[in-house]
Amino acid sequence: MCIIVGMSKQLHPFFSYFGSKYRLAKYYAKPEYDTIIEPFAGSAGYSLLYPNKKVMLYDTFDPISELWDYLIHVSEKEIMTIPLGPFSKSHPIESEISCLPARTLVGFWLTESQTSSSRYPQSQTRTGNWTERKRKMIADQLQYIRHWTVEKLSYDQIPNRQATWFIDPPYEEGGKRYRHNKIDYLMLGEWCKKRTGQVMVCEQDNAKWLDFKHFNAFRNASNKDYKELLWYNSNKSKKTFTLDIWSE
Repeated sequence: MCIIVGMSKQLHPFFSYFGSKYRLAKYYAKPEYDTIIEPFAGSAGYSLLYPNKKVMLYDTFDPISELWDYLIHVSEKEIMTIPLGPFSKSHPIESEISCLPARTLVGFWLTESQTSSSRYPQSQTRTGNWTERKRKMIADQLQYIRHWTVEKLSYDQIPNRQATWFIDPPYEEGGKRYRHNKIDYLMLGEWCKKRTGQVMVCEQDNAKWLDFKHFNAFRNASNKDYKELLWYNSNKSKKTFTLDIWSE
């Protein structure tokens, strides 16, 4: 893999996470600013498409904020020493991997597209999608996120600044799968309106806490069709959108 810093080339996901925007990122507007801010980082699917930008990630969920901090700073050599498994009752992931963020990383690949990883279970009995190829892919991509930052901060504690804000919170209905979700959506909506720069806010069917528009129809990991909604605002341009087509 060859990715030239300064060019826009999508990185592969560093871990599998529920609600990831990795596959949908190309449908959203390109960043108009050199800084991208994701207040609900998750697996940072939008930022992966623009890794050369100044990316600022925030997440209050410990496993996510700790994992991103680990990935930003860990050496390629250390990643390549993470055991591949298989993990079982006699060889549980907890005893095989002592580094907690590394355990979380592997756990998310073992429990694909979930909001929790095998950081907590007693054991795992399969290797899932944690393979030699996946491990090497992650090690090879680390060099492209060294300039990224991550902080464990609630969205309302993030300083307002001129940037591209990609706001992908747990959805009001679908977000019930996030056990740590305690969002006041009306308050979040007012906060989104006050962001400076280019603002994209994601939601799903029937959400009312912003004046969302139908953005596109997609199929999720469970092979079910759903409507993706979007609230968009830009201080720099007057773009509008109709389905998956952006226009001036």
